[in-house]
Amino acid sequence: MKTIKNYTIFLFITTMTRNIIDIYSIIYLYQKSFSIKSIIGTYVLVYFIGIFISRYSILIGNKIGYKYILMLSTIVTSITFYIMQISNNIYLIATFLSLSLFTYHPIRHCYGIKLLKNKKDISKTLIYTYIAQLLSSYIVIKKISFTYLIIISIIGIIPTLFIKKESSKKIKYPHRISNNKLNFFFYDQFKIIFLLLEPLYLYLISNNISYVGLFSIILTISSIVCIYYIVNKINIYNNYQYINIIFTLILIIKLNADNKNLLLIIALLEGIGIKINELISNINLYDYNQISEGYIIVSETIFCLTRTLILGIIYFLPISFKSILYILLVGVFLLSFQYKKDTT
Repeated sequence: MKTIKNYTIFLFITTMTRNIIDIYSIIYLYQKSFSIKSIIGTYVLVYFIGIFISRYSILIGNKIGYKYILMLSTIVTSITFYIMQISNNIYLIATFLSLSLFTYHPIRHCYGIKLLKNKKDISKTLIYTYIAQLLSSYIVIKKISFTYLIIISIIGIIPTLFIKKESSKKIKYPHRISNNKLNFFFYDQFKIIFLLLEPLYLYLISNNISYVGLFSIILTISSIVCIYYIVNKINIYNNYQYINIIFTLILIIKLNADNKNLLLIIALLEGIGIKINELISNINLYDYNQISEGYIIVSETIFCLTRTLILGIIYFLPISFKSILYILLVGVFLLSFQYKKDTT
């Protein structure tokens, strides 16, 4: 019980800083005079390196204890903020961004399958995560210095000290992953990449990172409403196809709306679509007979490899930024038809 409590505190603290890396790092790179093509190239490297980091984070964590990988990840995140502040070296930035992301998210999955066994613990974790997301957007709006973000990141080490160390065990890999899952995994990455690039699109319209922070706050509030009201009243499993088609149409409208106030209204609807997609993505990921570290390794490899491939192709296309977003929306639309309940 204490381990779950300390893990939840860790998530709360780290989400405040990691949410900034996940959402706003692309804007910070643009503010450093990186071209859009260079930014996309940076993330090609981030996800390519992530193929290896995500794998060895779990393998090493299984040997020495996942809590120590989380400690390392927290330190790396602090260094990443510093690197992004002082350096323009694309390879250095990409390496530390990848280290920060993939010594964290795969380990979160591992702790999730071990610790969060009941609805009460899952709900509590979600609540703290949402509050932390709101605070991270507030931090961006107030333009708080990277120095304070580094301090907050380091504080995240404290609760990990009290997380119980897991004993090492043999990692079992899945014999096969069904075609249903693989198809969903593939098309779901178009949505992930769209959401990665979306903050930069909003920044180019508003020329103000505080506006992007406000947009993110509305998204988060909309997501909370979705979790507690809409999801309980709609059968998202049977209606996902139609929900995601509507979500895609909302994103198309967004790409053709230049009015900043209208975009904030669209954010309310977009937040609902994002949260329903996130729920279906998690259901698809965890809907497997034997959830294990080996399964997480294989899944993370597929995610990173697919994102590397998609962004790598986009990197060489001589098209505008908005055209890139439209191409990604084709993949998001096709995602509507990919979710199928596994029968294997």
